[in-house]
Amino acid sequence: MKSKLSYFFFVLLFLQTFHARSQDNIVNKPAKNTARVPIPEGATVVGVFDGRSPCQEIAKELNVKAIPECIKIKWRLILYRDSITQAPTRYHLEGFVYRNPPREGKWSIVRGTANDPNAEVIQLDPDKQSSMFFFKADDNVLFILDNKKKLMPGNDHFSYVLYRTEN
Repeated sequence: MKSKLSYFFFVLLFLQTFHARSQDNIVNKPAKNTARVPIPEGATVVGVFDGRSPCQEIAKELNVKAIPECIKIKWRLILYRDSITQAPTRYHLEGFVYRNPPREGKWSIVRGTANDPNAEVIQLDPDKQSSMFFFKADDNVLFILDNKKKLMPGNDHFSYVLYRTEN
Protein backbone atom coordinates (compact mmCIF):
# COMPACT_ATOMS: atom_id res chain seq x y z
CA MET A 1 0.00 0.00 0.00
CA LYS A 2 2.80 2.37 0.92
CA SER A 3 4.57 1.82 -2.43
CA LYS A 4 1.34 2.52 -4.39
CA LEU A 5 0.83 5.71 -2.40
CA SER A 6 4.45 6.79 -3.00
CA TYR A 7 4.09 6.03 -6.71
CA PHE A 8 0.87 8.05 -6.87
CA PHE A 9 2.51 11.10 -5.24
CA PHE A 10 5.53 10.77 -7.53
CA VAL A 11 3.30 10.76 -10.63
CA LEU A 12 1.25 13.67 -9.28
CA LEU A 13 4.39 15.70 -8.56
CA PHE A 14 5.78 14.90 -12.02
CA LEU A 15 2.56 15.96 -13.76
CA GLN A 16 2.33 19.21 -11.81
CA THR A 17 5.95 20.05 -12.56
CA PHE A 18 5.59 19.14 -16.24
CA HIS A 19 2.38 21.17 -16.59
CA ALA A 20 3.87 24.20 -14.84
CA ARG A 21 7.02 24.10 -16.96
CA SER A 22 5.11 23.58 -20.20
CA GLN A 23 3.02 26.70 -19.53
CA ASP A 24 5.90 29.01 -18.57
CA ASN A 25 6.92 31.76 -20.94
CA ILE A 26 5.10 30.60 -24.05
CA VAL A 27 6.46 32.95 -26.70
CA ASN A 28 6.61 32.36 -30.41
CA LYS A 29 10.13 33.24 -31.49
CA PRO A 30 11.33 33.82 -35.05
CA ALA A 31 13.08 30.89 -36.68
CA LYS A 32 16.56 31.31 -38.13
CA ASN A 33 16.79 31.58 -41.89
CA THR A 34 18.04 28.31 -43.40
CA ALA A 35 17.97 29.48 -47.02
CA ARG A 36 21.19 30.31 -48.83
CA VAL A 37 19.91 33.77 -49.71
CA PRO A 38 19.78 36.27 -46.84
CA ILE A 39 16.36 37.69 -46.13
CA PRO A 40 15.67 41.41 -46.50
CA GLU A 41 15.93 43.61 -43.42
CA GLY A 42 15.46 47.27 -42.64
CA ALA A 43 12.88 49.87 -41.71
CA THR A 44 10.60 48.99 -44.63
CA VAL A 45 10.40 45.25 -43.85
CA VAL A 46 7.51 44.27 -41.58
CA GLY A 47 8.56 40.64 -41.64
CA VAL A 48 9.54 37.57 -43.59
CA PHE A 49 7.35 34.51 -43.02
CA ASP A 50 8.04 30.94 -44.17
CA GLY A 51 5.94 27.80 -44.11
CA ARG A 52 4.77 24.71 -45.94
CA SER A 53 1.16 23.87 -46.76
CA PRO A 54 -0.68 21.10 -48.56
CA CYS A 55 -0.56 21.77 -52.31
CA GLN A 56 -3.81 20.52 -53.80
CA GLU A 57 -6.07 22.18 -51.25
CA ILE A 58 -4.47 25.62 -51.48
CA ALA A 59 -4.30 25.44 -55.28
CA LYS A 60 -8.03 24.73 -55.32
CA GLU A 61 -8.67 27.63 -52.92
CA LEU A 62 -6.64 29.98 -55.15
CA ASN A 63 -8.17 28.65 -58.40
CA VAL A 64 -4.73 27.66 -59.64
CA LYS A 65 -3.88 24.42 -61.42
CA ALA A 66 -1.36 22.17 -59.71
CA ILE A 67 0.13 18.99 -61.09
CA PRO A 68 -1.25 15.85 -59.39
CA GLU A 69 2.20 15.07 -57.93
CA CYS A 70 2.27 18.35 -56.02
CA ILE A 71 2.20 17.44 -52.32
CA LYS A 72 3.33 20.65 -50.61
CA ILE A 73 3.91 24.32 -51.27
CA LYS A 74 6.89 26.02 -49.67
CA TRP A 75 5.98 29.64 -48.95
CA ARG A 76 7.93 32.82 -48.29
CA LEU A 77 5.89 35.98 -47.67
CA ILE A 78 7.69 39.31 -47.29
CA LEU A 79 5.61 42.26 -46.10
CA TYR A 80 6.82 45.82 -46.61
CA ARG A 81 5.65 49.13 -45.13
CA ASP A 82 6.30 52.82 -45.46
CA SER A 83 9.30 53.63 -43.26
CA ILE A 84 7.77 56.90 -42.06
CA THR A 85 4.03 56.24 -41.68
CA GLN A 86 4.39 52.47 -41.02
CA ALA A 87 1.43 51.93 -43.38
CA PRO A 88 1.36 48.68 -45.41
CA THR A 89 2.78 49.12 -48.90
CA ARG A 90 3.65 45.99 -50.87
CA TYR A 91 4.29 42.28 -50.50
CA HIS A 92 6.35 39.60 -52.23
CA LEU A 93 5.04 36.00 -52.15
CA GLU A 94 7.10 33.05 -53.31
CA GLY A 95 5.80 29.51 -53.48
CA PHE A 96 5.43 26.53 -55.78
CA VAL A 97 2.38 28.06 -57.40
CA TYR A 98 4.13 31.44 -57.78
CA ARG A 99 7.72 30.55 -58.69
CA ASN A 100 7.72 32.19 -62.11
CA PRO A 101 7.35 35.02 -61.25
CA PRO A 102 6.58 35.50 -57.55
CA ARG A 103 3.25 37.07 -56.72
CA GLU A 104 3.56 40.76 -55.78
CA GLY A 105 1.13 43.52 -54.99
CA LYS A 106 -0.41 45.66 -52.28
CA TRP A 107 -1.51 44.47 -48.85
CA SER A 108 -3.63 45.87 -46.08
CA ILE A 109 -4.79 45.12 -42.56
CA VAL A 110 -8.49 44.37 -42.15
CA ARG A 111 -10.58 43.17 -39.22
CA GLY A 112 -12.54 40.00 -38.76
CA THR A 113 -12.49 36.29 -39.44
CA ALA A 114 -15.43 33.91 -39.66
CA ASN A 115 -15.05 33.24 -35.92
CA ASP A 116 -13.69 36.53 -34.55
CA PRO A 117 -14.93 39.91 -35.79
CA ASN A 118 -12.02 41.68 -34.04
CA ALA A 119 -9.20 39.50 -35.37
CA GLU A 120 -6.38 41.23 -37.22
CA VAL A 121 -6.19 39.91 -40.78
CA ILE A 122 -3.62 40.62 -43.47
CA GLN A 123 -5.18 40.83 -46.91
CA LEU A 124 -3.04 40.51 -50.03
CA ASP A 125 -4.33 42.38 -53.09
CA PRO A 126 -7.32 44.07 -51.41
CA ASP A 127 -8.16 45.76 -54.72
CA LYS A 128 -8.49 42.46 -56.64
CA GLN A 129 -10.86 39.51 -56.57
CA SER A 130 -8.02 37.05 -55.95
CA SER A 131 -7.21 38.20 -52.41
CA MET A 132 -5.45 35.98 -49.91
CA PHE A 133 -6.07 36.29 -46.18
CA PHE A 134 -3.79 35.59 -43.20
CA PHE A 135 -4.93 35.65 -39.58
CA LYS A 136 -2.24 37.34 -37.47
CA ALA A 137 -1.97 35.17 -34.36
CA ASP A 138 0.91 37.33 -33.11
CA ASP A 139 3.88 39.18 -34.59
CA ASN A 140 5.59 35.89 -35.48
CA VAL A 141 2.77 33.62 -36.66
CA LEU A 142 0.32 33.92 -39.57
CA PHE A 143 -2.43 31.40 -40.37
CA ILE A 144 -3.57 31.10 -43.98
CA LEU A 145 -7.34 31.61 -44.24
CA ASP A 146 -9.72 30.48 -46.96
CA ASN A 147 -11.81 32.90 -49.05
CA LYS A 148 -14.46 33.00 -46.30
CA LYS A 149 -11.79 33.95 -43.74
CA LYS A 150 -11.94 30.58 -42.01
CA LEU A 151 -8.92 28.69 -40.72
CA MET A 152 -7.82 25.91 -43.04
CA PRO A 153 -7.12 22.53 -41.43
CA GLY A 154 -3.80 20.99 -42.38
CA ASN A 155 -3.10 17.33 -42.93
CA ASP A 156 -0.78 14.76 -41.35
CA HIS A 157 2.29 16.42 -42.86
CA PHE A 158 1.69 20.13 -43.46
CA SER A 159 -0.24 23.03 -41.96
CA TYR A 160 -1.44 26.42 -43.15
CA VAL A 161 0.90 28.39 -40.89
CA LEU A 162 3.70 30.81 -41.77
CA TYR A 163 6.36 31.60 -39.18
CA ARG A 164 8.54 34.72 -38.96
CA THR A 165 12.11 34.06 -40.11
CA GLU A 166 15.17 36.19 -39.50
CA ASN A 167 18.84 36.12 -40.48
